[in-house]
Amino acid sequence: MNQNTPMLALEAGGPPTDAEHPIDALPYLDTEYTENDQQYALALIEQECRVFRPTKNYLRHLPVPDYDAFLTPRLQEEMERMAKKVPMPQLDLSRCDLPCPSTVGKGADKNSWRKAIANAKAQNQHLNLRTLNLALLEEFGPEWHRRHNKDLEDQLNYEEELVKELRKEIHNVHASRKRQQEEAGRKITHLDKQWVQGVSKNYQLAKACVELESENEELAKRLRVDLSEFTEA
Repeated sequence: MNQNTPMLALEAGGPPTDAEHPIDALPYLDTEYTENDQQYALALIEQECRVFRPTKNYLRHLPVPDYDAFLTPRLQEEMERMAKKVPMPQLDLSRCDLPCPSTVGKGADKNSWRKAIANAKAQNQHLNLRTLNLALLEEFGPEWHRRHNKDLEDQLNYEEELVKELRKEIHNVHASRKRQQEEAGRKITHLDKQWVQGVSKNYQLAKACVELESENEELAKRLRVDLSEFTEA
């Protein structure tokens, strides 16, 4: 560890600049904030927001997008139709109709009847296929949906467990930071007491020295002794 880096300092990423300051706050210990401290913190936040506030040309560093990258010829035709406000062509449902030939009897048109019979067979086959699909859906659909729901539930359980693990990791990080800061707080408190004691002792020593100097001067005056001779010696 670099000795110049303070304990438990959380520095911002990237090389430091003149406008950056190391984050050395201890949120679990620093509770005695004043109004000036709060206003200073809010001013720093506002200053940072002004720096990162987006402008009108915040995308100017990006290349010009290619809006036609996913434009297919069919999509181009549809866009041109919508630009011209042309209505969409209606679906041709004539193949789903089952018209009867207009002529009957001996003079009927055999070709039109053959087409009508072929159309009826196709319509019947289509209805049979729909009936078969409905029967298959009725037989196998519920089980398929149950399996699909089970897969969704398993995915949900997996995501919930993942969220729990992430929250647990976050909690452990906060708990570890709290323990480290509380331990650092005890050390800081102990060192602070030692500093206060040291300063008090120095003050007492300085006071005692001043008193001794005064006493020496008084004694020197009484005895008519020149203290400078002792000082030079």
